[in-house]
Amino acid sequence: MRTETTGRAEAAGAHGTGHGSGQETGPGGVPATRAREATRFVAHLAEMVVVMVLGMMLLAPAWSWAGAVLGVEAVLLRTDVAAAVMVLDMVAAMTVWMRVRRHGWLAIWEMNAAMAAPFAVLLALFWAGAATPGDVMLWGHVLMVPAMAGAMLLRRAAYSQHVHGLDLAWLRRRWPVLLGLAVLAATIAGGAGRLPAWLIVVVALVYPVVGVLRRSIRGRSMALLQAAGIVVFAGIALLATAFAGQDTGAHLVAAGLVGHGVWDVLHHRANAVVWRWYAESCVVYDVLLALAVVLVAVAS
Repeated sequence: MRTETTGRAEAAGAHGTGHGSGQETGPGGVPATRAREATRFVAHLAEMVVVMVLGMMLLAPAWSWAGAVLGVEAVLLRTDVAAAVMVLDMVAAMTVWMRVRRHGWLAIWEMNAAMAAPFAVLLALFWAGAATPGDVMLWGHVLMVPAMAGAMLLRRAAYSQHVHGLDLAWLRRRWPVLLGLAVLAATIAGGAGRLPAWLIVVVALVYPVVGVLRRSIRGRSMALLQAAGIVVFAGIALLATAFAGQDTGAHLVAAGLVGHGVWDVLHHRANAVVWRWYAESCVVYDVLLALAVVLVAVAS
């Protein structure tokens, strides 16, 4: 009798909680219905659309300020640039939110690609003269929603069955991003259009200098890598100096900054030479500053 009662209790517990199977169950151990899964899927999509809109609204003032300070307001109003900026805002917001909601990075990049794809197609049509500015802005946003739904269908169970929590600890650890944005704002306020080419050498020298002070450059291969990095970035700076005052010079500075952003990512992933927080701050600073340099060059 005791054995039978225990067996029934264990069976009820297994079916009622759904632990181990990963399947949500309702009262009495009844599996979640397709209607409930569909509702959760649609709610997840609606949540992401809200995040997308909030990203545009919250980041728009920062672009307006930067545009006024750099004198690139007219460039930011161009259809192609405005569309790219909106996609960047939405992708940034979506990346942060999905990571906080504990989605994997592959799912995040799939969603970002789905959001950008409609605008990429429409901009190609716009440049070919087959679409108007209104078409790009209207249909880009309209088509983005089904594109996002398509990305979600690739991982239907994750969006319709799994209950995602909040990883606020990850968000708190992103303070280096805020530091990079603060330093970027200070640089832009000083005039990104007047950046000297040797700034690339300065940011490149930080790595070997910090490495020597921290004694974190270990082994001959790492020392040679740092030396090679200095040579490459110094060469880019010299070329940019030779074309100073021209668009080519500005583009070379931007290319050097993007290249150093890649350098930052590699060191961050390897947790090598510099502090990880520094590499994280630096990649934000480098890439966004490169964008500011290009915008100023286009506006001039």
